[in-house]
Amino acid sequence: TKRAREREVKLENAIPDGLVAKADPDRLRQILSNLIDNGIKYGRPGGVLNVSAAGLVGGRIEVCVRDDGPGIPGEALARVFERFYRVDKARSREQGGTGLGLAIVKHAVQAHGGEVLVESEAGQGAAFYFTLPASN
Repeated sequence: TKRAREREVKLENAIPDGLVAKADPDRLRQILSNLIDNGIKYGRPGGVLNVSAAGLVGGRIEVCVRDDGPGIPGEALARVFERFYRVDKARSREQGGTGLGLAIVKHAVQAHGGEVLVESEAGQGAAFYFTLPASN
């Protein structure tokens, strides 16, 4: 993407061939686009953004978008999926955006019967996970 080139972020696709989710393609594109855009925007310039996926027991697929940026403070982890919530308001204004990206992700994933969560430690980046039903 243009933003990835500008920030010199390397995008890694680690999704195995043959792994297929049962999902609306437009909504799935929106979910991935929002998570990847955030990872590029808030990750480390010159860093790596990795997208991976795996099949889970019970006919589900888990997708992970992981950046190597500064991470998300612990007190903000529970709120990042709220509409208009910004972890770093000054940086968010500088980077652009509406503050709706992660709320849209949560809504779209839940509409597919999936779950979304984030894991992060200071200085260790952030990993956003979501699940979708596997295509049988």
